[in-house]
Amino acid sequence: MSLEHYYQTFLQNNPYPRELKNYAFDDHASSIYLNYNGKKLINFSSSDYLGLAKHPLLLARSHQYAQKLGTGSTASRLVSGNFPQYDVLEKKIAAAMGKASALILAAGYQANTSILEALFDPAILTAKPLVFCDRLCHASLLATTRFLAELKRFQHNDLSHLAELLEKYKHDTRPKFILVESIYSMDGDQVDFAKLVPLAKQHHAFLYVDDAHAVGVYGEYGQGKAAAYAADIDIIMGTFSKALGSFGAYVACSHTLRDYLINKCKGLIYSTGPSPAVLGAMDAALELIPAMHAERQRVAGYAARFRQRLDKHHLNYGHSDTHIVPWIIGDAEETIRMSLLLQEQGILGTTIRPPSVPVGKSRIRFCLSAAHSEEDMAQLFYAIENIIK
Repeated sequence: MSLEHYYQTFLQNNPYPRELKNYAFDDHASSIYLNYNGKKLINFSSSDYLGLAKHPLLLARSHQYAQKLGTGSTASRLVSGNFPQYDVLEKKIAAAMGKASALILAAGYQANTSILEALFDPAILTAKPLVFCDRLCHASLLATTRFLAELKRFQHNDLSHLAELLEKYKHDTRPKFILVESIYSMDGDQVDFAKLVPLAKQHHAFLYVDDAHAVGVYGEYGQGKAAAYAADIDIIMGTFSKALGSFGAYVACSHTLRDYLINKCKGLIYSTGPSPAVLGAMDAALELIPAMHAERQRVAGYAARFRQRLDKHHLNYGHSDTHIVPWIIGDAEETIRMSLLLQEQGILGTTIRPPSVPVGKSRIRFCLSAAHSEEDMAQLFYAIENIIK
């Protein structure tokens, strides 16, 4: 029997099939407007939170770097793909995040999986580590963790539960790690750093924070949520692929951890470095975001007003208090139906279904962007109110 038989069986029995759809950017200066099957849509599912993906400075800087250095880095950074521009960018990232050092990697998922694999190496730590992880942490934080560590998952954002687990293992001499996200991508809620940081210090736990959905949108100068507690966070991980408008990931950490990752992180060692054009976009984004105060205020205002509208109609948005606002519908088929009705109204609100969220928790996840206009928001409000009548 062909092995493809097993994969075909999975596809036939999969209750939540996924497919790739071809969206095209509308002929517009913003990434928010798309064309799909000849219909113009306002994209409320984009992670381009500050509208930088088509910003003139990012486009120009990408072109400038590509013209100077070429279209590809041609090798891994440890072979011959490391340009001086990396060092400049990493110093800017470290300074912004309040850490001594930083390291750029190719992508967010790759960064989390390969960094944690390096950190959890039992041969280095001399023991299999204990890892305390929020139950709703991103799949990339769990991918290697469940195989290399003894994993203890605490209830989502329940720091009392985390404290109980840490207390239970307080006499265990194995290395301890805590993994959290500053903002959770499916629920739009956030961790309480003021309570988490002392807890990690009390139990001498290594604190790893995925700040991907906060950087650019939060912080006085767009440095994210974790930077305010940088002195007590061992690693801050973030991406350039969301509010910063391009691609790639970074970690901000100590000099020792940076040197260790250069020697142990397979995602860096065995992966071709990001292209020069991507480095150019990174550089432009780091230049722009400190001054984007108005854009950050606009995103926060849109999100607050949207939650008020959902409240008015008794629609469930969970515990969201950020720019990510889910409309939690529950049933997967009903969620798909509502998404299609929104599309008929010119709104792209994509569905999030199991296994990305638990069964019975299907939702349409809305992401607010500074690139949205007041007219876009009005159309979103009208569309939702129209389809729930």
